Amino acid sequence: MTHEKIFVLETGRAVKVVVEGVLASDLSKVSIQVDVLIKDPKDDEFRAPIGLTHPKYWKLRGADPEKASSLQIQYSGITRKHIRKAVREFDKMNTLQAQH
Repeated sequence: MTHEKIFVLETGRAVKVVVEGVLASDLSKVSIQVDVLIKDPKDDEFRAPIGLTHPKYWKLRGADPEKASSLQIQYSGITRKHIRKAVREFDKMNTLQAQH
């Protein structure tokens, strides 16, 4: 279960929010994982906000996965409001699928 939503910021940067539902190993619940990718106006494709050339790259490499994801979201330029909107759409999409 995956949902992608693209937001265009005032700077012209496009931010793709990827919301994925991950089923627990015991099949009891679904955890939601959020990742972000960015595309600046000069870029051809989406990429991670913190790459090899970013000053915070080594801080990211040493962080646990949850903190690393939080840093990627922070440096993408997107707001928590955008994240909540993408997660709500993901939930709504899955609720509709479950009803059919």
